[in-house]
Amino acid sequence: MNKPQSLNIFLFPSSETTELGSVESPPALRIMRPLSFGLWLVVFCVQAVSVASGGESVSWLLLGLSTALFAGVHLQYWYEDSEQGRRFHHAVERMRGRIYEDDQTGLPNSRHFVFELRRQMMRSVRNGRGFALVLTDVIGWDSIGAHEREFLHQATRALRQSLGDGDFLGRLQGPVFAAIVLDERDCSAAEKADALITALGSAVPLDMATTLNPVVSVTGYQGEL
Repeated sequence: MNKPQSLNIFLFPSSETTELGSVESPPALRIMRPLSFGLWLVVFCVQAVSVASGGESVSWLLLGLSTALFAGVHLQYWYEDSEQGRRFHHAVERMRGRIYEDDQTGLPNSRHFVFELRRQMMRSVRNGRGFALVLTDVIGWDSIGAHEREFLHQATRALRQSLGDGDFLGRLQGPVFAAIVLDERDCSAAEKADALITALGSAVPLDMATTLNPVVSVTGYQGEL
């Protein structure tokens, strides 16, 4: 439900995998391999013919630079295909994913949510299908104290379960969660908003039931900029 289409674009799988998988070298690097070899071979042959014919002396600078380019490109290509290179790429992908992921809940953070909201608005302009933006908050949040981690964990799970597969949920900050919900045949956006406040209330610790009060606001968008 909350995995971006890229992560085709930004996010990456939150689950850890035991296998690193294959890492393809960049196209430019794959092209540079034969080009660098061809350049080195041409320079070497020209210099060899020049020496054999008793012409000018070898241009060691030109030969050295072409050899260094050839060796450098091949070393980089070898590194890309090595296990260490795969691990490096795997670590980079995970770091990129965390830029758009909330550390405490694993949900998309505010940066990722804003991106998704813009994408949904553009889609709504094109196809005319509206959606609703739902924001949650908790009155009395400052008194949560040591219960914060437990509340966020329970709230994240409950909110996810109350939304449909096509909806998008993120955490902006503190107790503020945001959801992009679509009208469906079996469940309207308003009904989903009611389900969200119920889900948020179920995460409130019993000993703080009179202190913390969940609230939800709903804004509809009908495909107009």
